[in-house]
Amino acid sequence: MSKLKLETEVFQVSIYCDIILNLIIKHKILSVNKVLVFSYLIKKERFIPNNIYNGNNTQDIIYKCISVLSGDYDEYCSSIPYIIKAIHLLNIKGRIGLENNQLYCLSEPEKSTDKPIYRESLFIEKAIEESRKLSEKQFMREVMNNV
Repeated sequence: MSKLKLETEVFQVSIYCDIILNLIIKHKILSVNKVLVFSYLIKKERFIPNNIYNGNNTQDIIYKCISVLSGDYDEYCSSIPYIIKAIHLLNIKGRIGLENNQLYCLSEPEKSTDKPIYRESLFIEKAIEESRKLSEKQFMREVMNNV
């Protein structure tokens, strides 16, 4: 693997490590499927800050959030290996645990005055909480219908 490709991979995995750790710390327990989708959306939102949806949306929020994936299939699929590597790295380093497709925090977060670079918006936060009402099968069906 070329040095540039390796550096790019390290950078991508480190971004997703930060995003995933913050997700798990904040939401306590999330499935791998939901972490894949929401971590990608959080990263994507950083580069497209003027989203058409915001925290004021209250109806069908999970479906609106997933619809942001629409037309982004290739980019989403190319991000999945980095997200999985980040989950694996956090797991082997003892930061998060994995049991029955659920990720959870293993170690207390370090107290820091720094704000995370990739922070979830109020809209995504509400969508994550709303996604808890959907089964994994229904959630993935909605994702596949939108990408």
